Amino acid sequence: RGGRSQTAFWDRSSSGNRERSRNERGATGTMVRLPSPPNPANLRPSASSVRSNRARPIPILRVLLASCAALLLLLRPAEARTSSGSTQLTGSSTEHLLTKFALSPRAVGKIAFTIHSPKMYVDESSVRLRMYTDDVWRDVRRASTCHEKVRYATKSVPVVFQINLNPGSEKLKMHGLDQNSNRRKRAEVWEANIETTIPGFGSERPQYWYFAIDDCRLEMSYHDNEVPELKYTVQVWDDTSGSEASRDRVKPDAVYSHLPADEEGMSSLHLLAASASALLGAILGYKIVSTLASRSSHHSVHVGVLVIFAACACDALASLFEVGHLSAYKRDGVGSFMLDAMSAHFEALSDSFVAVVLLAVGCGWTLPSDVLTGESASGMGTSTVLSRLVEGMRSPAGAILSCGSGSPAGLLTLAVVLSHAALAQWGRTYDTAFDCYHSLENPPGRALMYFRASLGLAFLAGTASVRNGGRCPPALKPFLTKFAMVGAAWFASLPFVSMAVMGWVPFHRRHQYLTAGSGLVQACSLASLAWMFTADADASAYHRLSKVVEGSGRGDLTDAVSSKAGGGGGGLPGATKGGGARAPPPKVFKFGKAKIRLD
Repeated sequence: RGGRSQTAFWDRSSSGNRERSRNERGATGTMVRLPSPPNPANLRPSASSVRSNRARPIPILRVLLASCAALLLLLRPAEARTSSGSTQLTGSSTEHLLTKFALSPRAVGKIAFTIHSPKMYVDESSVRLRMYTDDVWRDVRRASTCHEKVRYATKSVPVVFQINLNPGSEKLKMHGLDQNSNRRKRAEVWEANIETTIPGFGSERPQYWYFAIDDCRLEMSYHDNEVPELKYTVQVWDDTSGSEASRDRVKPDAVYSHLPADEEGMSSLHLLAASASALLGAILGYKIVSTLASRSSHHSVHVGVLVIFAACACDALASLFEVGHLSAYKRDGVGSFMLDAMSAHFEALSDSFVAVVLLAVGCGWTLPSDVLTGESASGMGTSTVLSRLVEGMRSPAGAILSCGSGSPAGLLTLAVVLSHAALAQWGRTYDTAFDCYHSLENPPGRALMYFRASLGLAFLAGTASVRNGGRCPPALKPFLTKFAMVGAAWFASLPFVSMAVMGWVPFHRRHQYLTAGSGLVQACSLASLAWMFTADADASAYHRLSKVVEGSGRGDLTDAVSSKAGGGGGGLPGATKGGGARAPPPKVFKFGKAKIRLD
């Protein structure tokens, strides 16, 4: 115990060492330490807490946060970009993709690969680390057998396992082992370590490289019981020196970087997107603060302006978090999982805000009631779910507050926000590069495309019900037609941009084009919505009728939700009055002298 610990390796190429290691590794059990039971006295609630819990209703915000937490806990956490995971090769799955990486032109990169298991790999004679280029990767995926796939490999490296008698606590924890569980027998791990070059010297353009491990022998023998579960870690470096090379060897003047070639220039692109969103948010913020700080009793701010301001802030934060992740990744090759995850979720939150606002305005939110009277939902009866949904979206604030009574519009609003958050987290589990949950290469991106398409159809149905039903003025119909076209274009922009990038852009440029395209669409949509909620009454036929324009004469401030106890004349949506009729949704939220219009 007092001596210095050393790591001993046994060459398992000889049959004698192999047999000796088998005999020494007897069947031993693993001691599991169970936690001590909690003190029952600490679990007994007090009488005051019981009374308070019975009397206090559950706020909607707590329910929303609890739903988000439960939804995210159901999804497995994503791993860092420096790929580390587990795999088990079988006769039906003889290969496993480790990671992909983009090399610069004429670069000779390098890769460090470590794989280990607590059990011996019986026959590793055909285990190989394969390297494929993006030129042949599509053919590799189409090949049906392992032997057909490996023909396209540019480089193959044998994987030879050796036994490590002192692997350390970190590797043991990865396999669920405890170094102190059995003092009679020291824990051991079979591992293989490979450091080699990546032969990208023959390419005149940035090129993706795919790294995989396979065992084609299993395809013929099907000895699945002899293959243990393997844990691996992969680190890849790009050579940014730009010097010429004619063979696969380490360059004497090589300059290695963890940042892949497809991320070059991404920091500038994210900073540009953050600046645009921050500028638009600053304009909206100035308008909000100056209006609320005014002492005039007639000044108020529409809640739509606050929602667009929040969407701009989320979009700017998403870009800034990604810049921080890129900076950290360039230094250590791992980056910051927290910053990358926050970037994905703030981007999803900004998208969900835009989607909710488009759906609500398309269904008639901010328009006066006399424009919306008449047959609802394009002639369907008022008892249908679609009719209730369209009418509920005309007051999204009231719909959210009435989620407890089963409001379809409130449930749809929450579903839009939670679905975007869930898809962003799901995309993190599939991400092999940086945040790109818009990509159609993975199931979360395709699910997001179908979800956006469904929301686009609902948006068109709501806009058609407002335009064709009720008493819509003729001057408003052309604007609603253009608004329907622009809104539908936003909902369809994700599939269009993704499919255009996948079909027309080379592999090494897809991430930049996808990020630039989605950022441009989001910036245009935020600017358009900001104009819609802040322009003067003479801007369009919509602004001459809409209640977003202060002083339009269309507002009705009789129903209010007041921050003071007992204030306001309206009740919560869903509450019933004497004859069983529902109370009208709130139209104003008062916070001191400040007024936030919800109609």
